[in-house]
Amino acid sequence: MSFGKRLKAAAQGFLNPDRVVSPSAADTLRQAQAEKQLWQEELPRGERVEHLARTLLEQVGCTSGTMLEIGGRLNPRQAAFPVFTYHAMDLKDAPGADVEVMVGDITHCPHIPDESYDFIFSLDVFEHIDRPWLAGQEITRLLKPGGVAFHSTLFSWRYHPCPIDYWRFSAEGLKSLFPGLECLHADFDFTERRRDLRGRDGNLIECDALGGWRENVRVNYAGLKR
Repeated sequence: MSFGKRLKAAAQGFLNPDRVVSPSAADTLRQAQAEKQLWQEELPRGERVEHLARTLLEQVGCTSGTMLEIGGRLNPRQAAFPVFTYHAMDLKDAPGADVEVMVGDITHCPHIPDESYDFIFSLDVFEHIDRPWLAGQEITRLLKPGGVAFHSTLFSWRYHPCPIDYWRFSAEGLKSLFPGLECLHADFDFTERRRDLRGRDGNLIECDALGGWRENVRVNYAGLKR
């Protein structure tokens, strides 16, 4: 059953619970196998996000200038965006890292002037920000006119404090943090929905019949400052 059909069935079930029909075990297994194959055949998460970001940047002509990555001290992505002068900001410094890290809090960074960046990027950061609405305001302030903000975070994923795990976002929820930007993209990424994480990074939880975590769904947002 496709995602659209499942969504329609869920809506019908909400209105009339007697109409809900559970899929057969065989249908469930076929669906799980198809969705597992999907993430195995697609680009890895980081490459997928980077490709989408580059595509959107090219569409609006934001192809040079200065980039700020938020939360990239341990896995900086300057190589993915070589046309930009790369800066990194994180809550902590990273001695020995490949990049120089500016210590700061994206919810409040008055030491950075308005309109300092052409491109602001984050991957798997917004779920760890305690007041993401303030981050949205600061990011909007820091963007130059014509600049792009791109953020990829989680709609559904395991609890993963590093050091704290605060939030999950829908596409509209992430978009709502940037009312001052023109939305270029706000959508879910279901590629890894059935990704099997058993044994990775301390994931020792007992799995269900589908062989992994039930819901691993990403959400991506991009906005343009006019």
